[in-house]
Amino acid sequence: MVDGRSAVNDRMLHACKSLVTAGRAPLAAAAALFIAGVLVSGCHESEPPHSLSSEPIRIASYVWPGSYWVDVASEKGWFREAGLNVELVDVNLHYFESMNRVNSGELQALGFTQYDLVRHVAAGNDLVGIIAIDYSEAAEALIARPGIHRLQDLRGKKIALHRGTYLEYMLSVVAERDHLNLDEVTLLEMNGDDAIKAFAAGTVDAVLVWEPFVSEAKAAGGIQIFSAADFPGLTYSVFTLRRDFIEAHPREVEAMTRVWKRTERYIREHPTEACAIVARLANEPLDYVEGLLRTDRMLGLADNSRAFSYAAGFESLHGSWRRMNDFMLNRGLASRRIDSPEHLDSRFIRALE
Repeated sequence: MVDGRSAVNDRMLHACKSLVTAGRAPLAAAAALFIAGVLVSGCHESEPPHSLSSEPIRIASYVWPGSYWVDVASEKGWFREAGLNVELVDVNLHYFESMNRVNSGELQALGFTQYDLVRHVAAGNDLVGIIAIDYSEAAEALIARPGIHRLQDLRGKKIALHRGTYLEYMLSVVAERDHLNLDEVTLLEMNGDDAIKAFAAGTVDAVLVWEPFVSEAKAAGGIQIFSAADFPGLTYSVFTLRRDFIEAHPREVEAMTRVWKRTERYIREHPTEACAIVARLANEPLDYVEGLLRTDRMLGLADNSRAFSYAAGFESLHGSWRRMNDFMLNRGLASRRIDSPEHLDSRFIRALE
């Protein structure tokens, strides 16, 4: 089969020769220059995009709305179109371990909760957050047994939660608002599965958990006392990389940010199709993936402009950073104060505005 572009080029060259034969050499020269430009343009159109990265960029993938974009972009081929050699690494159900893999350089990028980002930086890891990818609107909640209607009703009672995480930080924020001293309650260290079992067995009075355990606690007869929806921005997730990777590969990081913008918009405009991709790749039920998207807000470019602004409230990453750092210092979870501007880099987001 004859290539259509080659056939057109042959005809153009034939026309040029005809002009020379007819004694119209100046026109032939001009035509030759035009044809050369077309041929070069045609070659460029057929070439694949220039590859920015030869070594694979290993990005963690797990089922949480702020990280849906990673799966969707990979499935759509948008990383490849941007010249990025991205390898997705499934860390679903292994989120906490995966943060250490970023610290060691085994993974290049992961969506950290902001609390975990502060905690790992305070421990001496040189990490930088470049995109605010989501915050919870109801994905985390305190669920109590019937008869308990407010946080103060838990004085002298037991709350199960994953201690030292952003859940305990969230509880401290609500306790401050509701004038409850956390020394007046017993906090028990439990993962989500164990907390639900203890709640169903009646050995704890309340659980502070994230989805899907929130729904399971409610199904066991629990009453919601508060959720992350009460404090918009309290639990940001931030797309995070090591500083040395950013400094060595700024063009790749810039390209990743452009892919994020493209994919985030696609997910907002086509949530059903996007969730279907995530559900298939993660081997999770579609209704579960869609349900998470209803309880956790994916963030866009305008949200990031607010998130990276300097303010004291929860909607500012910088304001939240200081409060989280204070919480860690007060509880002996960190030994030093960390300046947020050193570890929150908005330049890639600003370049998209």
